Order: sequence, then C-alpha cells, then structure tokens
Amino acid sequence: MLMTRADPVAFQDPEEVCSKSPFRVLLVEDDLIHFMYCENVLQSIYGDKLVLERAVDCSGAIDALNTKEFEICLLDYLVKDGNAKDVLARVDFGHVTTPVIVVSAFDDREFVLEALRHGADDYVIKGRFSGGDLRQAIEYAIYRKYKELRLRQRALYDQLTGLANRNLLFDRLDETHRFAARHAEKFAVMVIDLDKLKLVNDTKGHEAGDRLIQVTADALVSSLRASDTVARVGGDEFVVIMKNIRDKQGLARLGANILRTVQTRTAAECGMMESISCSIGIAVFPDDTKSQAEMLRMADAAMYAVKRNGGGSFKFA
Repeated sequence: MLMTRADPVAFQDPEEVCSKSPFRVLLVEDDLIHFMYCENVLQSIYGDKLVLERAVDCSGAIDALNTKEFEICLLDYLVKDGNAKDVLARVDFGHVTTPVIVVSAFDDREFVLEALRHGADDYVIKGRFSGGDLRQAIEYAIYRKYKELRLRQRALYDQLTGLANRNLLFDRLDETHRFAARHAEKFAVMVIDLDKLKLVNDTKGHEAGDRLIQVTADALVSSLRASDTVARVGGDEFVVIMKNIRDKQGLARLGANILRTVQTRTAAECGMMESISCSIGIAVFPDDTKSQAEMLRMADAAMYAVKRNGGGSFKFA
C-alpha cells in the first residue's frame, strides 16, 4: 500500500545492518587514487562481504541513491559537477534510507555542520581515517539513520497497526484534494468504525481488542488499491482516502466488499459466534462538497447514522 504502512525493511536493527552480507557501499569519488584508497580500507573491514559501487559525479550519485539500496554511502564533499550539498539537496530522504558519510578534505567545523544540515549522517577527513575510524563512522551513521527513521515512523504511523496516523492522513488528504481540484477528478473519503469493540474488550480483554483492530487494518489494506491511503485516527476508527473515483456505484461495491471482509476476518480471529461488523460513512469530492474538512465531517456524520441504525452497513453523505 502506498503511504499506508511503515516499511519494516527500513527499520532493521543497526547490528543486523552492520553484519549484512553482502554489505553494499556506494562510493562517490571522482579521484581514482582516493577511490582506490577507500576501496582498500573498506576491503580490510568487510572482506568478501563488500559490494562496492562507484559514482563519479553528482548526477550519478543522485540517481544511485534515489533508485538503489546501500548499507552506506561515502560521499566526497567536492565531486565532479558540484559538491555534497548539491547531491544531498536532490535526494528524496522521505524514501531513501541509505546513511550518508561525507568525506571532506577540509577539517573545518562549518563545512561539516553544513553537510550535516543537508542530510549527512556523519563525516570523515580525507586521507586521515584508518579502518577502525571508518568502521566506527559507518556504524555510527547506520545507528543515527535508524533512530531518525524510528522517529519518523512514530511521527507519521500508528504504532499498533502500522497504518498512517492522523498527521500523515491530513498530509495525504491535502495532497489528494489539491491534485483532484487541479485535474477535475473525483476522490472519496470513508470513515469506518467497528461496531462491537467494547464487547470484545469486556469479554476477552483489551489485548483481544487490540488484535481485533490489527485484523481490521489488514482487512482494509487487502480490500483497497495500492494508491489508496488507510489511516487509524482513533481507538477503532479508520479513515480511507480513495483517489480517482469514477462513480458512487463503484464505491458502493467497494463498501459492501469491505463490510464482508472485515466481518469475516474479525469473526474468525475473535472466535465469536456473532460476527463483528463495522459502520462506514462516505463523502465524495466534489459531488458532496469541495472542502476537505467538510468531507470528513459529512463522512463521519454518515457513519454515525449507520451506527444508530444498528451498524453493519454503509451510507453516503
């Protein structure tokens, strides 16, 4: 799912990353002599595990970082056609998880701080590092990137389900709204709430309730497209953003499928004789309103109208 769950690969333990085989390194260096020096130092650290790729200019470095995965990148501060800042400014660190160590010929604090401000994780001084120094810098950079990614995950993703949280939901809603308004497209918002979570919590405990929420999250993800965003915004409340909607007939079919999938999976998980249903409210842009906030309010009101009628259904705003 796009922007729905945190990527588990990005959060490997630093010790696992440091011991990986192969250990993939991107070395951005246009000087052959220094490239060979770095290659020898890396070889002394990682031996046969080392898989080394070289880039000799800014465009090659940017392309490699944005399209491939490495355990570490050693980025020469002054490189053909630019410098480390030029590379770091054009790398999408929203998605790129490779730690970057800047290799600088200048032992200058301002130089170093500038590189770190632009996204580098550590630095070493060219020609002055031993195998032990470089290993320490690499391990530190990997650990720093791990901490950064964990903080990013906590800021944007729900810890129980791995779904987008409220912060990421509003970011995606704004992005989808702007795109739809510019290109005269429709999109929809669904507000989904489980009908009997309290019954599960009271009869089976809160651990079972949490598991029910996780199963519901999985059911929603499996029912939707890769371009849709699924978020958990409360205890048992979810919001779905669906791009490029054609008509309400298609949304009705999708709503019915979500009801069936959630009911089937949660009932099987909880082992209850009576299946567990959900209530769904749906609002469509621009048919119902052109306001993001009003879409959420209208979908939420439609969902509560379903609940008042016993749940287990969907309703359009």
